[in-house]
Amino acid sequence: MAGSGAAFYNARPGFFIRYSLFDIRYCPFDESTMTTTPRLRPTIEPVRLAAEDGEVTFALRDASRLSDSVLGVSAGALHLLALMDGRRSVREIRADFARQTGLLIEAPVVERLVETLQEALFLEGDAFERHYDALVAAYRAAPARQVRNAEALGLCGDDGEPFESILRDAPAVDLPGRPVGLIAPHLDYARGRPCYAAAYATLRDRPVPDRVVILGTNHFGRSTSAVATAADFVTPLGTTPNDRAFLDRLEEAVGPLRRFEFDHAGEHSVELQVMWLQHVYGADRFRIVPILCPDPCGPTGTAASDGIGVDLRVFASALGRLAAHDQAETLIIAGADLSHVGPQFGDPQRLDAAFLDAVRQRDERAIEAVRRNDAESFRVQVASEANPTRVCSAGCIFALLMALPHAEVHVLGYHQAVDDQGVCGVTCTAAALTA
Repeated sequence: MAGSGAAFYNARPGFFIRYSLFDIRYCPFDESTMTTTPRLRPTIEPVRLAAEDGEVTFALRDASRLSDSVLGVSAGALHLLALMDGRRSVREIRADFARQTGLLIEAPVVERLVETLQEALFLEGDAFERHYDALVAAYRAAPARQVRNAEALGLCGDDGEPFESILRDAPAVDLPGRPVGLIAPHLDYARGRPCYAAAYATLRDRPVPDRVVILGTNHFGRSTSAVATAADFVTPLGTTPNDRAFLDRLEEAVGPLRRFEFDHAGEHSVELQVMWLQHVYGADRFRIVPILCPDPCGPTGTAASDGIGVDLRVFASALGRLAAHDQAETLIIAGADLSHVGPQFGDPQRLDAAFLDAVRQRDERAIEAVRRNDAESFRVQVASEANPTRVCSAGCIFALLMALPHAEVHVLGYHQAVDDQGVCGVTCTAAALTA
């Protein structure tokens, strides 16, 4: 896989530093600061770039956005990176690379690559942890969490757009009982329009709850358990306060939920619901409890894959008990998308009618379990065959159903948002839970 061309370069605003994989000059550095058994952080991902002079290169980036560095790497360097699993020294990385490729790389080349990765905060270790601690401290010191990109969402003021135009599309629904739970998308508003309309129309002309627990999807954060934030949320529609007293009681029941609170800083699945609620209810008329949920479909199921934090099943059951025995009115919302399909997500073929019909059938089997309010059957269905359509929000839907086991579920819609080229497709559903 390796070649003699460019192996990696450090891409920063305004300039590039480019190195050759096999003829790099040795640059002295402090060995005491270098990671002895380098381990690439799990959110570091390569993105294939256009071939340059016949050579394939990749942009290496941090999907979690905890580092804003970008490194360009060759296929050969990617092979080296795959060996940086925290179990091998530089000597062992060189030996295994030579064994697998038949090519021997001098030690200074690998050492310089490790140093560059460490400077980019792409490796686990003290340097990254110091950076992360500073980010957490700044997040917690801020007066509130700001919406990430209101302009991109079409929110440049407080005039109610795009919400009113979306709600005009909503069919009339007469729900029996009062809403206690909701499933709505976390797609951008344009693509998720039909399901946003169906979900949030059920809240119009209803009493405002005292608090809304918003269960989001932890797409790129560090936590593999449920993670909360105590921050208020600020959007162009106003400021909505956090129900820190309820969050404290929840932590008394299940243990700490804020160790990785910074996961909320870059996550969009909660803020999209906050803005809808602000429009429907008024920004300062309710309190929020934002919680990001992990994926419960991996080998450890609902337990945290790294052993840090509460089991999602235990968390959701405790949430349900606290809400049920509290005099304050509580609404629980899952900000959830379903399948992610097409070449953009790794599928080899474009999204034709047959492909999308197969996706729909698989989604509908999961939605049927939601309709029955069967949390475990829903989780098992999504996890079957290793979740081939990449449902991202099994965690928050599972937690919603576990928290409200006696609620009646009303499925309100299903939507496939597909681009014109058939490259990217994301599906979603809308549902209301009533008591």
